[in-house]
Amino acid sequence: MEGRLAGALRERARVYLRLGNAELALADVSEAVRMDPAGGVNWQARGEVEARLGQHREAAADFGQAVKLEPDNIVARHGLASSLTLLGEPQRAIAELDQVLRIDPRYVAALLARGEAQARAGRNDEALKDYSAYLEANPQDAYARFRRGVALTRLKRDEDAIADFGEAIRLDGRLLSAYLERGRAYERLGRAERAVLDLSDAAELAPRFAPAHNELAWLLATARADGVRNGKKALEHARTAAELSGWTNPGILDTYAAALAEAGDFAEAAKWQEKALELPGFGARAQEDARGRLALYRAGKAYRAP
Repeated sequence: MEGRLAGALRERARVYLRLGNAELALADVSEAVRMDPAGGVNWQARGEVEARLGQHREAAADFGQAVKLEPDNIVARHGLASSLTLLGEPQRAIAELDQVLRIDPRYVAALLARGEAQARAGRNDEALKDYSAYLEANPQDAYARFRRGVALTRLKRDEDAIADFGEAIRLDGRLLSAYLERGRAYERLGRAERAVLDLSDAAELAPRFAPAHNELAWLLATARADGVRNGKKALEHARTAAELSGWTNPGILDTYAAALAEAGDFAEAAKWQEKALELPGFGARAQEDARGRLALYRAGKAYRAP
């Protein structure tokens, strides 16, 4: 009887999740665990809700208990690995996913999760292999295409990465990160005009996402190519980024100062660069570079990126 009641609670929790009420779902799965603590599926269900709420330490503990009770529960092991990856324990996550694939080599979702863990561990060659193997079975997965593109950029294979980011965008035109990463890849390859297009698309797609405006403003303000720079537009996007971040992010104020300088207002550029340097957040090298830009603005010169 208790097992049936716990099952009903799990089903109701799923309904709550579909309705967007994770807190009520958590209450139901917690009651299911209390009623039937010997049922691994109850611990798994609670772990899933906790992971949805971003409570990954609690989720990892519950997934771990589910695995103790049901060692062949690959869904619980997958959940455990995903939470471990987000908790900064990718090696443990990889071990769990290796075990998942030993239990069921056809469970290809583990390949995507293992790719994520490999990437977190800095093993980008291994991540690339896992993403590629996963994509053989799921070629229409936009997120996996994007993640493989990121692995390729870390391996300094920007041309190949651009192809993957492009396919990710074709599959999901609202995948903001793919526009940002493709823009960065184009910029690294010296194709600033193309980078501007992608960063502009990102800023349009997420008008309240400060980093998109900031990256676009930086490129428009500091690009070496005369045809790319546009002080007026740089200032518009830099001001938007600063407003969205509450004028408290030193990196964004650094960009705002660069945009002011490109627009010819060197006194204001120096003033805002000084404010950026007063805020915590710059590393030693970044602070040195920022001071170099301040000297340029005081001398009436704009900054050009290397």
